[in-house]
Amino acid sequence: MELFNIFVILLVAFVASTFTGIAGFGGGIILMPILTLFLGPESALPVLCLYSLYSSICRAFLNRKYINWQVSIYFTIGSIPMVIIGTSLFVSLDPALIRKFLGVFLLIIVLSKYLPGIKTFKMKLWGFIPVGGANAFISGLIGIPGPFAAAFFVNYGLSKHSFIGTFAFATALLNLPKLGVLTFNQYITMDIVYLGTAIGVISVIATYIGTRILHKISDKIFTVFITLVILFFAGYFIIY
Repeated sequence: MELFNIFVILLVAFVASTFTGIAGFGGGIILMPILTLFLGPESALPVLCLYSLYSSICRAFLNRKYINWQVSIYFTIGSIPMVIIGTSLFVSLDPALIRKFLGVFLLIIVLSKYLPGIKTFKMKLWGFIPVGGANAFISGLIGIPGPFAAAFFVNYGLSKHSFIGTFAFATALLNLPKLGVLTFNQYITMDIVYLGTAIGVISVIATYIGTRILHKISDKIFTVFITLVILFFAGYFIIY
């Protein structure tokens, strides 16, 4: 890989980790298109998986006092079997199909926040089992489930720190069987380990210092910018 491409990936990883440190999710959406563009979907998912593991562990540790263990347990019960199925399906699909699926998924993410009732429903504890399963399947297939799962966590009534810590802990656990499937199918190479670790280290740093940088930018401007970036890559991958 060219040095410039590595620099761009690491820069985007810093921005993605900064956003995730504040919102609790969204880093994968920002980082996945760049990884897919430079590495292809076959390498993008394992790199993103390593990044997510590092980033999630860091966020969970920083918010460890606020983790809702009941939600984590229910969410994990549904997650483990489905993430294995989703990841196993990933390794058998055509890369071009995955790329188009990614484009459609990104488009749905942008449009989903405008659906009626998305912010008014009341989440029950038992509901985290099927939510965990659906979240894990999407995560195993393309690696970026955050926005869908986040709505259920928020509507359950978790505070900001509790949401970030609980979702981060569940996401960290989710990545372990995913890495196992990818390793078994020989998708994990030393180059991927090096790049994923480098991105992971940056994500840890961004978690600490990203808040100060983000506060210098208007929330409205940043949200609009991220939305436009997602729409651009959605169109690119659907058409490409």
